[in-house]
Amino acid sequence: MGMMNAALLVQFLVSIAFSLTGSFLPLFISGELGKTLIDATYWTGIAQLVASSLMALTAPFWGSMCDRVGTRRIMLIVLVGNIVVYAGMSASTSVSHIVLFRGLQGAFGGMSTVMFSLVASIVPAGELKRALSYQMAVMTLGNLIGPGVGGLLASAAGYRVTFASSSLLFLCIVPLVSILSTPAPAGTGRETTGFGVADLKTILPDVVALVVVYSCISFISPVIPWFLESLGVPYERLLAFTAVATSINGLAFVAASPLLTRVVTDRTLPLLSAVAAGGILATAFAVDPYQFLALRVAVGAIQAGVPPSLLGGKSGRKGASMGFLNSARFMGMALGPFFATSILGDGAPPRPLYMFSAMACMSVMASLFIYMTHTRKSRMPDRV
Repeated sequence: MGMMNAALLVQFLVSIAFSLTGSFLPLFISGELGKTLIDATYWTGIAQLVASSLMALTAPFWGSMCDRVGTRRIMLIVLVGNIVVYAGMSASTSVSHIVLFRGLQGAFGGMSTVMFSLVASIVPAGELKRALSYQMAVMTLGNLIGPGVGGLLASAAGYRVTFASSSLLFLCIVPLVSILSTPAPAGTGRETTGFGVADLKTILPDVVALVVVYSCISFISPVIPWFLESLGVPYERLLAFTAVATSINGLAFVAASPLLTRVVTDRTLPLLSAVAAGGILATAFAVDPYQFLALRVAVGAIQAGVPPSLLGGKSGRKGASMGFLNSARFMGMALGPFFATSILGDGAPPRPLYMFSAMACMSVMASLFIYMTHTRKSRMPDRV
């Protein structure tokens, strides 16, 4: 329990540092780098695509390195990478700099993979879903607090100071990780069972499902400032409303994730994604910012039960397995915002409706896929 609590604390602090700037990147690009808000929204989607795609490519590597050399060493490497990234973003003078540093962050963005690998190595297989639900709740809680704090700090001290503050917070986490007691690495000895093709086949259905699910979870993130403006929020209040919209969605996820993970079974899991599709589509018809905020709460709570169940669905997760599964999360995070901003185009009607409709359809697809790979399989008798 002590190790798990320490892991949760590290995850919480990392999530705050990572998300401190999450509520205002389009506004930073617009206000500091001379782009219109719609162009800034598009470039935010591009930067997210680059970062999350590279995270998806590198996550299996970080997971396998956790197996080989130990999670603590890999944590320290990833922390140093993020220190450099946010220090660089604080000095950015063009959109290309933002994309470059977000790409570098993608290459060193394996902290969640490392934390998933650590939890899988210290928790019994039967408790993995529950442990991951707590980890994801803590991760989301940090993501909830970070944008709010970052928005306030940016309002008081400016965007660049907030980027620098993220870098300093990552630096402050280094001593805590340095003294963290972690399991010994598996190494490369003959008795060590490596990650093979059979392991990949076992997790492949969950990998595909996670890509689609996280596309639906993350698609709206770069669009929030523009959508709020379209609902009548004045430009000078966009930062505050964006921070609130991001925060309350995360709070709903935090509150619902451990509960839903306990009560949702493989048979009922597809229903969550199907109901989330309705909430996503309903958002397109919001007529004021308060309806939008209410729908963000509802969708966040509904979606909360799906990721832990998919991540912890099999017993005996190796670090490499968690790396591939986290790679699927990152790929969904890359594709969702990119698809959304591409469909949105210049923002003229009916583009927003097309965007929300497309993501609602993807949520329905996720529901059907989860049904095919989880529910039907759980009903099939074991063959002798």
